[in-house]
Amino acid sequence: MQPATPFLFVYGTLRPCLAGLEQQRLIAELAVAGPATVPGVLYDIGPYPALVDGRGIVYGDLLIIATDGQLALLDAYEETGGDNPLYQRELTVATRPDGTSVAAWTYCYRQSLHNAVVIPSGDYREAKESNVRATSRP
Repeated sequence: MQPATPFLFVYGTLRPCLAGLEQQRLIAELAVAGPATVPGVLYDIGPYPALVDGRGIVYGDLLIIATDGQLALLDAYEETGGDNPLYQRELTVATRPDGTSVAAWTYCYRQSLHNAVVIPSGDYREAKESNVRATSRP
């Protein structure tokens, strides 16, 4: 069965350019449709980012989902189940660099942001690269 929309907007550890081994296995069968942005605010919460509703732009990539089974695996990875989920999968509007928009799933954070730090650029990859450069200086 095909999902409601074939697109998944990823902005953190599921982005192909940031994926570790576990994440690479999860997205291995998903095609990359290219870069996109969604409305929201991005936070750094330590080992991964958190997207929440708000006034801002978050940068990431669109992946193409072929089956509901692929979404189910990603939902389990993002801990969307139970009474107190870590993330919730929601529909959003993703805008491509050429200005076209598509409906896409994305994972929105559902826990406390008490110790989180806003990523002003809205780009987790840029924030991670800046952090690596800052910590690698003598």
